[in-house]
Amino acid sequence: MRAMNGTGKSGRATALAVGACTCMLTLGLSGCVFTTPSRAEVEPEPIEAVLTSDDLVNDGVLTVAMDTTDAPQAMTDADGAPSGYYADVARALAERLGLDLKVVSSANASSAIEDGEADIYLGTKIADDDEGLAVTEAIVGDASSVFAHNEDGSREAPALDADSLAGSVIAVQSDSASQDALDRGGVDATLKACSNVNECFEALSSGAADYVACDATAGAYLARAYPGTVFVATVGSLSTYGIAMPDVDSDLTRAVEDAMDGLQGDGTLEAIYRSWYGSLPFDLAGSRLSGLTATSDDETAGQDGEDQGETGSSSLQGDSDLTFSGDINAID
Repeated sequence: MRAMNGTGKSGRATALAVGACTCMLTLGLSGCVFTTPSRAEVEPEPIEAVLTSDDLVNDGVLTVAMDTTDAPQAMTDADGAPSGYYADVARALAERLGLDLKVVSSANASSAIEDGEADIYLGTKIADDDEGLAVTEAIVGDASSVFAHNEDGSREAPALDADSLAGSVIAVQSDSASQDALDRGGVDATLKACSNVNECFEALSSGAADYVACDATAGAYLARAYPGTVFVATVGSLSTYGIAMPDVDSDLTRAVEDAMDGLQGDGTLEAIYRSWYGSLPFDLAGSRLSGLTATSDDETAGQDGEDQGETGSSSLQGDSDLTFSGDINAID
């Protein structure tokens, strides 16, 4: 009987061990593991808004004005919804402030804010001396720039100077600020005139052109559709743009400045920038092509931002008449 009892205990122990292993295997096979939910599954923690109806054009809503014809910074998609870099920055800013977002289209920061159409304006040139407005630090910069294509698909920009461009073929939109910048800079290259910037990049991709000259932001946006196409350097005067607000010490200005500091500090602004402009440097100040001839026209343009073919409005300067073909929102 003792032997039988001993054997029974051993059998029960073995059964328990086997059962435990079976349970572990079953749990493992059934996918009983710890996983991280996707961003779509995570409900963001609500942020209590500190701004009231006294601070805002519309209670509970951050009303943001921008020039929605200024692609790819600001535009509308096929459904008429705001799209572009500025629109995404506005969404992040409103979320950080605990507010809903309303976007209105305007080409002028002063009128949009002073007439009570908007709380803030995204895309104001920092050098503009608009009385009654304060402008944040730059959220984007732009200048006529050169892009190249690496046959091996690499993202490394080739080392070039003005002499390196001699004898090359540069695709450029006809009568654009970028064409003027190349002429003023003394670049001894053949300029291939194109009807729009898409055509310029098609010429680069097919080998019909060695380089493209266009606005840095437009080129960086389109370059995402052409593997191996990279920003090289700026060839025109640099303009930088920020967020315009009423030039008063108010809860609105303090809240917007604090929220933007947060978006910059935690990398949100950088992530939004990269999603639209890829590897384009956030600060273009040190990216000028060396060896360019500085002319009096170029120096004047750099001082007051009035390049030929550029506008003096609060929208991005550069190729103001720059055109795209097709649906610009369709580029991934």
